[in-house]
Amino acid sequence: MKRWAAAVLATLWWQCCAGIAPAAGGTVAITANADGPGIAANAGGTATADTIAETSRALVTAMQRLEAVKPRMYAELGAEVAANFQRRLFDDLEAQHMPAPEKYTAADWAETVASIAKLDLEAVDQLVSGTPAPLRATPGLHEVLVPSRVDHTLQLVAVYVPPTAKQQRAPLAVVLHGNPQTESELLGQPFLRRLADRTGTIVVVPFGRGLYDYAEPAATDVYELLADVQNAFGADRGRTYLAGYSMGGFSVFMIGPRGGYRWSGVLCISGAILNSGVRPVSIAWHEMRVYVVTGTNDTSIPTRYSEQTAGYLAGIGLPVSFYQEPQGTHALRTLTPSLERAWDDMHAGLTRPETVPLARNGFAVPVGAPAAVTKPY
Repeated sequence: MKRWAAAVLATLWWQCCAGIAPAAGGTVAITANADGPGIAANAGGTATADTIAETSRALVTAMQRLEAVKPRMYAELGAEVAANFQRRLFDDLEAQHMPAPEKYTAADWAETVASIAKLDLEAVDQLVSGTPAPLRATPGLHEVLVPSRVDHTLQLVAVYVPPTAKQQRAPLAVVLHGNPQTESELLGQPFLRRLADRTGTIVVVPFGRGLYDYAEPAATDVYELLADVQNAFGADRGRTYLAGYSMGGFSVFMIGPRGGYRWSGVLCISGAILNSGVRPVSIAWHEMRVYVVTGTNDTSIPTRYSEQTAGYLAGIGLPVSFYQEPQGTHALRTLTPSLERAWDDMHAGLTRPETVPLARNGFAVPVGAPAAVTKPY
């Protein structure tokens, strides 16, 4: 209740500052412009007071709308996912008033905050109307609710179709998010979308029910989503990639082998293979190209985890490339130069064995992942 009151007060404060009258009801549209979806910025790249007030008001209205359909929402999403989704709207509202984190430009942060809100508000519209949006190859950033064949619950999925994507046989990347992180928080950042723009790659990020390591039934949902997306978008099955960031960088080795060579390459960003993933990987992947990216100053997932991953996979005969970004941390925005090289190499089908750290005495993969990191904006 205190959080609800704080949210409303923050919104009213911004409305007063911006001179915007509260809405009488209904939705508030978050529009797109040429610089990115759901963002209005001033010349300095920061969001205007009007935009912050409008988005804040839209989020508070969305909370009220969800309350009106709460029983149905809990049935359609599942209780845990529904509760998580309600909490993320509060996070979105708080983010409207947060300063840009370290090493974020003002423009990138404004775009991130607005894009996350846009995706979550699109999900609200679908939940309230009771009509999930179809998977479609419309250029831009979208949120869709995909029915699970496991239990018929609706699964939250963020989709980006770059303007450079071909109408047929475009590359496809399924990207697994970190923890604590949502699909909208990962794809709402501009960094993966900029990579997609380079190669015309459609990017799909499933929430995976919020389950750690995309444990079942989330893994089954991922593969059903893969089939649905390939069919709906006419994606190139010979250029379909699995990628993961942070927890997702561990998860690619947990659920990836199940798909065998349905994946053309695997990208591990700030993650690692664990002992528990060694056997499935060694059985399922004999020639799978793997790209491992880390930052020298990553204090959340130690850099040595990624080094050990690349060294181990190369040791069992897989074609591997390793990319270590100088001064890079766990934050995706600090890994961009190395991530661009890995992304481009993956799409070109190139590996660089000379980049893999040499095995040392006692060289072994990690037994377990570190505890959850702070929210990786």
